[in-house]
Amino acid sequence: MKVFFGATYAGEKEFGKYYRHIYEVLEHMGYSHVDDEAVSITYEQYIDFMAKGRKAQVENYRKKMKCIQEADICIIESSAHSLGNGFIVQKSLESSKPTIVLYYKDNIPYFLSGIEDEKLIIKSYNNDNYRKVLRNALEIAREKRDKRFNFFLSPKLLQYIDDAAKERGVTKSKLLRDMIVKHMRENPA
Repeated sequence: MKVFFGATYAGEKEFGKYYRHIYEVLEHMGYSHVDDEAVSITYEQYIDFMAKGRKAQVENYRKKMKCIQEADICIIESSAHSLGNGFIVQKSLESSKPTIVLYYKDNIPYFLSGIEDEKLIIKSYNNDNYRKVLRNALEIAREKRDKRFNFFLSPKLLQYIDDAAKERGVTKSKLLRDMIVKHMRENPA
């Protein structure tokens, strides 16, 4: 199973050892990483690369979006608060990926904690329990992965879904999921 592990480069000095611990535990658990930048690039290297200009910035953005799409589960270490990581979390959730947000001890990601999404898992860890916390969060995330469901539609229904998805700027799958969730909220079982 593929995972995307991300963390803010600005937190590398304070939390970098935890980034590496988490990254390595994921490997030992048999997950394959789609990217290693969270543990292979320092804050200074990141700033130097971004200073190259717009082309480097676009490349960085596209790479992160590709990593989200390739991963089965996205994991963000959010002890050092970052708008960039918040954006990545939101994009991961929009892509319907189970998304784990980890933070060290009391470095609570208050803004991310306000997101209401069944695929978001937010967990605190410390020096002693990070393996157990990660194992538990991954177990929850695996259960939250999307399941494939195919069915037939009339051309008229398909056209409606195509048009509505284009109008909202979302995929047809996302549109249908949102419609079902809305129906569930309006008609609790």
